[in-house]
Amino acid sequence: MEQEGYLSLWVGTFESNEDFRNYLLIPYNEDGDAIPSNFEKDFHIEHYDEDFIEVEFFDENVKNLSRLLDGCSYDDVVIPNFININGESLTYSVNCMILLYNFQYSTKGQSDLKYVKYLGNVRYK
Repeated sequence: MEQEGYLSLWVGTFESNEDFRNYLLIPYNEDGDAIPSNFEKDFHIEHYDEDFIEVEFFDENVKNLSRLLDGCSYDDVVIPNFININGESLTYSVNCMILLYNFQYSTKGQSDLKYVKYLGNVRYK
């Protein structure tokens, strides 16, 4: 799943920023071993480099992909690439996004849940 030059995108809707952050939280057991976050469990992700994740929670719902991705790293490449795949606007509103850089998620075992949906992956460099 880790793949240099690729970016994977998930979008979702949560009641609050705190709920969203808790969904992504990686807890540790008494021995200091990481326990998978709910995000990792839901999408069967065994590992990703925490230095290459960008997340954003919005106070209002968003449908427009340009607005959703504006300001993310490599947005001049990422926005047009995702618009090519998904169109300018989503058919539903979301209030958060998760970007994993150097990560090419496979839809095998994909889980589109009530709160989070995988939108795809694109090359960003």
